[in-house]
Amino acid sequence: MDEVVRFGTCTKDCYGSCVFNGIWNDNAIEHKLLYARPLKNHPFTKGFFCSKYNNRQELLYHPNRLKKPLARISLKPENNFKIISSQQAIEIIAQKVIEIKEKRQEKSIIGAFYAGNSGLISMHSPLRFFTKIGGTVTSAGLCNEGGCESLKKIFGTYSISNPLQIINPATSLIVIWGSNLSESNIHAYFLVKQAIKNKTKLIVIDSRNTRVAKKSNCFLQINPGTEHLMVTMLVKALDNQNACDIEFLKENIDSYSSIFSDIGDFDENKLLSQIGINFERFQEFVDLLVEHKHHTLFMIGYGVQKDFYGGRIVQSIALLQILLGNIGKQGTGLLYSQSDFIKPITLPILNYITSSTISSNLKEIPLINLGKALSTGDFKLLFVYNFNPVSSLPNQNLLREALLKKDLFVVVLDLFLNETTNYADIVIPAKFDLESSDIITPYYFPSISINLGGPCPYSDCMSNYEFFQQLAWKVGYKKSAIIKESEEDIFNKCLNMLPQKIYKDLISKGYHLLFDQTQIPFKNLKFPTLNHKIQVQHINLRFGEKELNQKLNRKKNEFILISPSHSYFLHSQLGQLNSKYYEDFGRIFLNPEDIKTLDVDIDEEVIVSNEYGYAKYILAELPSLKSGIALIYSGVSSPYNESTNVNLFTPDIPEESGLSGAYNSSVIKVKKVN
Repeated sequence: MDEVVRFGTCTKDCYGSCVFNGIWNDNAIEHKLLYARPLKNHPFTKGFFCSKYNNRQELLYHPNRLKKPLARISLKPENNFKIISSQQAIEIIAQKVIEIKEKRQEKSIIGAFYAGNSGLISMHSPLRFFTKIGGTVTSAGLCNEGGCESLKKIFGTYSISNPLQIINPATSLIVIWGSNLSESNIHAYFLVKQAIKNKTKLIVIDSRNTRVAKKSNCFLQINPGTEHLMVTMLVKALDNQNACDIEFLKENIDSYSSIFSDIGDFDENKLLSQIGINFERFQEFVDLLVEHKHHTLFMIGYGVQKDFYGGRIVQSIALLQILLGNIGKQGTGLLYSQSDFIKPITLPILNYITSSTISSNLKEIPLINLGKALSTGDFKLLFVYNFNPVSSLPNQNLLREALLKKDLFVVVLDLFLNETTNYADIVIPAKFDLESSDIITPYYFPSISINLGGPCPYSDCMSNYEFFQQLAWKVGYKKSAIIKESEEDIFNKCLNMLPQKIYKDLISKGYHLLFDQTQIPFKNLKFPTLNHKIQVQHINLRFGEKELNQKLNRKKNEFILISPSHSYFLHSQLGQLNSKYYEDFGRIFLNPEDIKTLDVDIDEEVIVSNEYGYAKYILAELPSLKSGIALIYSGVSSPYNESTNVNLFTPDIPEESGLSGAYNSSVIKVKKVN
């Protein structure tokens, strides 16, 4: 057997973006990928995969994988289809496009996508088709975009620090704020454990007592959405102890004095009660910050910004590092999303992939508002790719009702039947990421890496670009320059557009790193703002009082809802590998003390409800949860009721910036059935 080794990168919507060698047998009839071997010399992958996606070859050739196009033969919502040929599928869809074009209603054709496959070509090359027809596409996102925008207002960028600062000997204190590293970012967790062995101290702030929290020197289990109240108290405490780096502030910050004047007076006991901690634990936090000034690194999770005021919460946390002068030095910094570091390098590539240099009249709607947009009846043809909206989007009742509109034709490109294909008229079988060549830019580790596509054994499976290219040809755009190139041509041209050093690294080892462990971004403290200084004059810590009171002043059977990913799932992905955990999605988890206040037993069926809808769940206990918090995992639908998903209860009112979701802003009621 002749083995072929190809570089690969995990393109799932995950912090890791693991880089590996794929071992292939191209001559095999079906199981062509034999196994994947994570790279040991990659400073973030470190030679291991996460438990969610260890055996990707099993997913690649799973018996339930879609191999042929499907056409609906029953009413929606139901996964009931007949197999058709690729030619038939393309002809049916092309006829829909032509009919819409003849009516001059091109804007009623909409493409909805996100980061289910985060390869640049997979995500962005279909925009060539939508640009050509002058249609509509979704914009912004669901996750961390509001926090990124808020950091840009301060620093001119949302990428501030090198994540290898985690293991920098100069880092003596790490503050992990709202990030369950032990499940969601295990490669960073590995680095944190390495830092702990080297005597770095750890503070964890979270509403859950996670594995990483158990390793901390100081754990503050707070109520969600109260982070800015904690910052308010910390600013006052640091000022009182003369711990702020005034020289740093004078030289590098615009209008820093407004921070202290805006704090004003407050009732300390009231804030501590709202936050949910005691004064002794708070003072322990203050003392550690003061002791390790100029040697403290902050790591902020995306969960803290999934609030109506999430962006401002991220800003408030960043403010602490600014006041302490913990920016631009060895052993300091702020880790949130690091993808902005790579954008100057990839911008020309993205312009080429999307053909954005050609004048475009594309219309955009925020992804978070897809349900509302479809409800208007303005859209007649919906394409969904790299995305499972009937799992991921909030206010599911609204979205699902909109997808049932009789004059809306829905085309879904996916690997498996799922919640969204229940509403599809045509399903196109997609290629896996490893079956297409692509370029990947991780959002946590500043780098760039590649997939070298291996052969797909199923002739009807198509990549996103291949599908939209064939559709464009059938519609009549075969001679168009932006549709003419092959996907392999696009990939090779992208590589050749990169600087020579990066090109050589990608070809020789599959990845290129922007920083080594010693490099400190913005060491000169010159930031990409108008005057190159840090901007804090717009930061106001007094916000969200009404919403917070609604959260905190609840009845005994009402709880703040959080909906994290399961430790063995990536949102709605990878269920085929980890189906033994499906039952967890039909459970609602509460602190044991909260369960005692309800007239309900563990493993009993309960009704969960709020203003968006109601559904049945099985009650389960989770001692690591803070009292007053309910947890339902995001991802697949409940096995007890296939139409139920936690996003039935989440609001489609976006985070304040309008760029992402406010998923952790719901209060739900739990009561006994009957």
